[in-house]
Amino acid sequence: MMFFENLKKYANGYEVVNSRNFTAEEIAAIQSAQVVNSEFGQSVCFCLISGGKVYIPVSRDSVVETGSPVNMNTAILLTLEKDGDRIDRVEII
Repeated sequence: MMFFENLKKYANGYEVVNSRNFTAEEIAAIQSAQVVNSEFGQSVCFCLISGGKVYIPVSRDSVVETGSPVNMNTAILLTLEKDGDRIDRVEII
């Protein structure tokens, strides 16, 4: 089976081009991770140990409540692509 036949298609033509766990280094840099409401739905708010916050939208296949903490050992970072445009999503298992 061809690689492209295995890609998962998302709304608006985005396809998953990479899926991976967060690395130990990434996990160590995070003080906390929590699901929050954002302008276009739910996002994960990563509070960094070094200061500041980073927001990554939650994948459409994740079923999670706003305010829930995110287990970084089971969360998956998805990279989606359409026409050369890449976006990231967090899949919460």
